[in-house]
Amino acid sequence: MKNQVQSEGDYIEITAGATIASGDLVQFGSLHGVAVADIAIGANGIICRKGIYTVPKLTGAPADACTAGNPVYFSSGSVSGSDSSGTRKLVGYAMAAANQAATTVNVLLA
Repeated sequence: MKNQVQSEGDYIEITAGATIASGDLVQFGSLHGVAVADIAIGANGIICRKGIYTVPKLTGAPADACTAGNPVYFSSGSVSGSDSSGTRKLVGYAMAAANQAATTVNVLLA
């Protein structure tokens, strides 16, 4: 196929709207991924969209707790076990329970 750009969508190139550090959870439109390396503001870089990663978790509300196997939602570079605002995008699924006080959770990216 001469029109194929790449065979898999596991790694995609983005242009950073802000400085991104390697390992940061990144929202790209409705997609999410983890930065493979540091990306300077305005520069192009790669995020990985598949796999299980330890990511930051919100701790401010009881609804931020995550239940193993349940959806987690993006909020300012972190995840929450709820979409209390009704505007958060699905990131993936918690691979272990994380109570309200937990600062990270393992997430299978969706």
